[in-house]
Amino acid sequence: MILRINDHIPEKHFRMLRYYGFLSNRRRGEQLPLVYKALEMDVEPALTLSFAALMKEFTNIDPYACILCGGRLVFNTYHRGLSTSELIHHQRSLALMRPIRT
Repeated sequence: MILRINDHIPEKHFRMLRYYGFLSNRRRGEQLPLVYKALEMDVEPALTLSFAALMKEFTNIDPYACILCGGRLVFNTYHRGLSTSELIHHQRSLALMRPIRT
């Protein structure tokens, strides 16, 4: 097993390339459609999933369903809560599920 793993370790000062050519990050957007066209491949666009769709798939609970009447909620505004530094400051209280008093 160690010999098999050793095959994946590069020599000293050897530079490995992960993506090169039409798969490089810099050229993927312009070159990859040309490659698909040359290979006569039909490419379906990637699905864009929203927060609500991901949350519903993960928890089986629709985050936009009203808990009282079951109607559909509409996202209107976002109200800022605690900042990252405040969350880090109160991490022990959050971990123990105690209320935060600021």
